[in-house]
Amino acid sequence: ETCPYRHDEALRQKVLQKKAAKRKSQEATTQQQQEQHKERQPLSVRVFGMNYETTQQDIENYFQDCGKIVEITFPTFEDSQRSKGYCGVLFTSPKAVAKAIEMDGNEFMGRWLRIQAGKMYLKKWEEFHQTHQEQNRKRRMDSSYGDGRRYGNSLE
Repeated sequence: ETCPYRHDEALRQKVLQKKAAKRKSQEATTQQQQEQHKERQPLSVRVFGMNYETTQQDIENYFQDCGKIVEITFPTFEDSQRSKGYCGVLFTSPKAVAKAIEMDGNEFMGRWLRIQAGKMYLKKWEEFHQTHQEQNRKRRMDSSYGDGRRYGNSLE
């Protein structure tokens, strides 16, 4: 019995190459989508409408249930050290930001807060963090003798 279909090896190779190229293209598109998604995922919120008596600790306590806080930017007046009525909160994850944004319009210390997504995005944070780690690594290497010893350590 012979097969009624023609099995052309060159045609088969061509089809396999076409499928491989399509798969590669899809993988590249998926990576681009992931990068674009990271670019749109905020890691910080801006908080407006705060009471001038608010302290940085008050803000930390208010947002602690949202997620881990990396940093709070808390501008104060130089003369009185009182809050200027706004601040920025940097979180470790976009989920924490989403929880914080859900609190928009809530009352805090007698004032209605306005909470918006900030400008620090996941991709930007990863780049910043990587640069910061490289600078720390270089600084540590510069502060040693070159053979791994730190200042004050002996070679015993």
